[in-house]
Amino acid sequence: MPDEGFRKWLGVDYEVMEDGHAVVGLTLTDDMRNLRGVAQGGIVAAIIDIAMATAAAGGNYDTRKRPMATLEMKVNYVAAANGPRLTATADVVRAGSRTSVVRCEVADNEGQVCAAGLGTFMTRRVHPTDPKGMEAPKG
Repeated sequence: MPDEGFRKWLGVDYEVMEDGHAVVGLTLTDDMRNLRGVAQGGIVAAIIDIAMATAAAGGNYDTRKRPMATLEMKVNYVAAANGPRLTATADVVRAGSRTSVVRCEVADNEGQVCAAGLGTFMTRRVHPTDPKGMEAPKG
């Protein structure tokens, strides 16, 4: 299943998709900016969530190894998200049999970190719309 809906509207591109590590980028449009011209906080949170879920799942909708769902997420906004492009880099801190903890940093095109995130993800039940051969949760 390719990206649809919100992810498609965001226009995210997956630069790196490895089991436990992901780099996801997006080009900011005017619709994604607030009145000050910087990325709206929800856009920043969305790219963090997508990058962390991609790292935890071992891929995007088409390539993931495990079906994951976000249980909780914390975002610290540390600078204005300026520039034409944002890049989120996510790494799994620890993966258990049912939950994974993942951290992420978002940087602008000049490399300035503008946000950091930490999230917990749960391996969920396999759904009929998931890719064939997806691992079922253990335990």
